[in-house]
Amino acid sequence: MDIYAIVTDKIINLLESGVVPWRRPWISTGLPRHLVSKKPYRGVNFFLLSASKYVSPFWLTIRQANELGGHIRKGEESTVVVFWKVDDAKQSTEDLDNEETDGKTRRRFLLRYYRVFNLEQCGSRQASEDGDTSARSDRSRREDHSRNA
Repeated sequence: MDIYAIVTDKIINLLESGVVPWRRPWISTGLPRHLVSKKPYRGVNFFLLSASKYVSPFWLTIRQANELGGHIRKGEESTVVVFWKVDDAKQSTEDLDNEETDGKTRRRFLLRYYRVFNLEQCGSRQASEDGDTSARSDRSRREDHSRNA
């Protein structure tokens, strides 16, 4: 599927469900950020991630969760994040045959995407391997705290 169609479908689905991404009642604890680099997401990614149901502002890929010793819980759905990849295009072979090549490369911008998960969708691998049922997500702890308050 085309990345433009993926993003458009996501925004349309949000609008149909009554969520206007740019009028979000901010319930998270900050701007959506990449967990590892701590950099905030910008552009359309800001809207896509802010429109989620999660309170935590931190997002990561499956690979990053695994590298950090965690895992994504079974059945969790990812969110699409887009980025522009800058590629320095080499000159064509026709240009290489020509002696007048001036060494210029042409930059191409390629729209790419990847899937991220919120920190609340992650679990500790150690807790699941130990069978520790008392290990709960931050989200469930916050829900308990809000009920008791």
